[in-house]
Amino acid sequence: MPNRFYLANLPESGAAVLEDLEAHHLIHVLRASPGDIVELFNGTGLVASAQITSLHNRDAQLQILGSHREDPSPRQIIVATAVPKGDRFDWLIEKATELGVTRIIPLRTARSVVDPRVSKLEKLRQTVSAACKQSGRNHLLELESTTTWSDFVNRELGQSASYIAHPGPTTRSPSSLWDGKSSIVFAIGPEGGFTDEEVELAVGRGAKPISLGPRILRIETAALALAACAGNC
Repeated sequence: MPNRFYLANLPESGAAVLEDLEAHHLIHVLRASPGDIVELFNGTGLVASAQITSLHNRDAQLQILGSHREDPSPRQIIVATAVPKGDRFDWLIEKATELGVTRIIPLRTARSVVDPRVSKLEKLRQTVSAACKQSGRNHLLELESTTTWSDFVNRELGQSASYIAHPGPTTRSPSSLWDGKSSIVFAIGPEGGFTDEEVELAVGRGAKPISLGPRILRIETAALALAACAGNC
């Protein structure tokens, strides 16, 4: 596979220009040369083969050789999650992108300890594009703004096959998760878990408690385990 680069304003034909971080990687890290062939994608399904025509210090000029559009998956995997500490959220975002998660919704719950700033979310969107380049994915994962628990429950639950990760005797293991619907949403709580009131609110809106076994999992482990289950059901 040729080296891949993200270009939001990618044209279907004609000339294209890589700038900023993408150009830096092409020119100074890969040390590409005019005549080399690369692959470009715009994050919404357009993919193009392009040939480098000229290189400059801060940009690269390319000529589109051919392009095609890839349809999005008919299934949407939505993960709403409390934000783990440190760089664990970066890892979650990267792996969720590789696993085909459609949307990530950072949650602010009663026991949340991390509330990422707008600048942090913007940096994480660069992680998304980098993971798409590496994995061959042509539709960007959508990383949303931080949402309160009540807003999330009222907006998202009931429209999809909905689950809340919560241990207990009434929960069930993942199986036939999609329930005949085209989208699925998982809610994962903070390290201290959801409060009883938060669980009741979600269940009242149609969410089903779901268990991942007898052990207590970290936020990112639970999120990725559920995403992998959904992607293989």
